[in-house]
Amino acid sequence: MNTETKVRYEIAFVTETEDTAPIKAVFAKHNSKVLNEKPTMKIQLAYKIDKIAFGFMGSIEFLAEPETVKEIKSELWHSKDVIRFMISKKPEIKQEEGRGADREPRTGPSAPTRLKNMIGSMLSNEALEKKIEEILQ
Repeated sequence: MNTETKVRYEIAFVTETEDTAPIKAVFAKHNSKVLNEKPTMKIQLAYKIDKIAFGFMGSIEFLAEPETVKEIKSELWHSKDVIRFMISKKPEIKQEEGRGADREPRTGPSAPTRLKNMIGSMLSNEALEKKIEEILQ
C-alpha cells in the first residue's frame, strides 16, 4: 500500500465508551494510518438511540486508500461499540494556497499608524464648538 495513493479522511464518531481502541483496530486492519486524534468527551444525545442517552464523541484523522473506506464504513456500521459515525474526506491544502495567499499585499499605513493619524486629526470639544459657531454665523 503506497502512501501516495492514500487520501486524508476524518471520522467523527459517538461511542458507548471512552475507549477508541475498537475504531483504531479497524483502521489498523485495513492498513490505514492514524494521523491525529482529538480527545473524546461525554455528551448527551439529542434523542435516545437503543435506549442510550449519553455517549462519547470524538474525531480521528487518518490516511486510507479510497477503496478501503467502504470496507471501514461497513465494519464500523456493524460494530457494537460505535453508536454513530461520519467519515469525510479532508481537502488538500497546498502551502502557497494558505490563508490569504490570493490577496494582494497591503499597501499604505498599518492599523496603528492610521489610528494615530485619526486621533491627531480629531478636534477637542472646545475647538469643535468654535467651528460649529463659525458655521452657524
